[in-house]
Order: sequence, then structure tokens, then C-alpha cells
Amino acid sequence: MVGLVRGVIADGRVTEDEAHRLSEWTRDNPEVAARYPANLLARRLERIFLDGRVDGKERKRLSAMLTQLAEDPQAAELGYPLATDLPTTQPPPTIAFEGRTFVFAGEMAYGPTHACEREVLELGGMCERTVSRRTDYLVIGALASGEWSQSSFGTSIDEVVQYRSRGVPIAIVTEEYWAEALP
Repeated sequence: MVGLVRGVIADGRVTEDEAHRLSEWTRDNPEVAARYPANLLARRLERIFLDGRVDGKERKRLSAMLTQLAEDPQAAELGYPLATDLPTTQPPPTIAFEGRTFVFAGEMAYGPTHACEREVLELGGMCERTVSRRTDYLVIGALASGEWSQSSFGTSIDEVVQYRSRGVPIAIVTEEYWAEALP
């Protein structure tokens, strides 16, 4: 998969034709596309092609996702999230959706934040843009940079740590773990 991804982004852009070929590859290789992070790539491509075309914004997001996958091939091939070394809740909690509040931080491989939020809403959960006392889960996007502590979700993690010190039980989970909990 990594070789294919590198070929698609070699010229620094993703064309609609390349996105189509990548989508076909995920359908033709279900054994690979079923594993993380290829499963998130396959879902993103499905969402992109719901309207039958790839617009500029979708190509830009897809290019960013593919670039992250190409930069960390060991993580992609071994099935580890690209947002490595983050202070997630251990052991990971069971994720319940009904009546629970989620905050998404960072770049999601699953798709745009609003797509992740739609999944939660359809399962009876709620979403907010910032961490608060009402937050049950902070979901860290799989496409993190090495400088995560200085990024926007680094700030979100700091906020969770502060809330936890005051006894507010907020779980920090990876996008992969959240995606596996989806029915």
C-alpha cells in the first residue's frame, strides 16, 4: 500500500483519476483495506465519491492524508496509528455513544471532523468543538505530526489533564480505537 500511496503523491498533487485508481485498489484488495489505516483511507474514498466526483478541497485533504501515510510507512504497514506516543487513556475504555460527548482533535484519517461528528450523532452521542466538563472522550486524529505537543490537540490534551486533576473523568482515545468502536 505504501508504494502505491507514494506513487500517487510523487508529483505533490492528487488528481481525480489517481483518487479513482486508489479507490479501485482498496476495493480490489479487501484484505488490506480492512486493516488500519487502509480501512480509514477506504472509508474516506467512499465518502469522497458519494457525489461521483472529487473536488479541490477533497483532493487537498486526501493528499494530506496520503502524505502522512507515505512519511510513516512502518506505522502504516504494521497497523499502528500515525499519532504515536500520545498520552491515551490506558487501558482504553469501552466506548459508548448514547448520551456521551466527544471532541475530535487533529487531522482525522476517517474524514473531515464533521463526518466523524455525524457518526457520533447518528449513534445518539453529542459533539463539541472544545474540551469541557461535559466531555467524555477526546479523540486524537491518526494523522498527527511529530510536534503534536505544540499543536491544537496538544492544547486539548493539556486541558484534559487539567480536568482530570480536578476529578473529571475524560478519556483520551486514538482515532483508530474510536473507529473500531463504530458499529
